[in-house]
This record gives sequence, C-alpha cells and structure tokens, in this order.
Amino acid sequence: MSTYGLQKMIRDVNRDPQLRERYFCSPEALFQRYDMTADERRAVLERDFGALYRLGVHGLLLRPFSILHQVSEPDYLKAIRQEK
Repeated sequence: MSTYGLQKMIRDVNRDPQLRERYFCSPEALFQRYDMTADERRAVLERDFGALYRLGVHGLLLRPFSILHQVSEPDYLKAIRQEK
C-alpha cells in the first residue's frame, strides 16, 4: 500500500493552488507524480471519501480535500462513518 503517496498528493492539492487547478482539470495526470495503488486512484477519481479514510488518509488532510470538492460536513461524516 502506498498511503504515503496518496496523502502527499492530497496534501499538495490542498496547499498548492496551481497543482489544485491541474488536479481539477485532469486528476489522472497527477497520478504519475505520486506512488499510488489502483484502489487509491479509484477512490480519488470517484471522490469516495469513506474509502480514502479507510485507505489511511488522515482526517486533517481529508476534510480540507473534501471541502475543495464542496462536500458538506454531515455528508463527509456519513462517508467516513460508512453511514447511508
């Protein structure tokens, strides 16, 4: 598992406006820069915040990332708690 690469990508997208713009244009293009598994890439592409959490992304990185995707706090909490 490459949780480090996944968390690094999310951290970089959260912090770097130019990288964030590239991410929103083509997330797949960024995957080449980071060591990530197919499951990690799928979770990012599908914006599956529950899966990202279960894959080991720290909440202090994941919540700001979800805010960038305009996910409300209740929806974010449902996702990481695996609630319907």
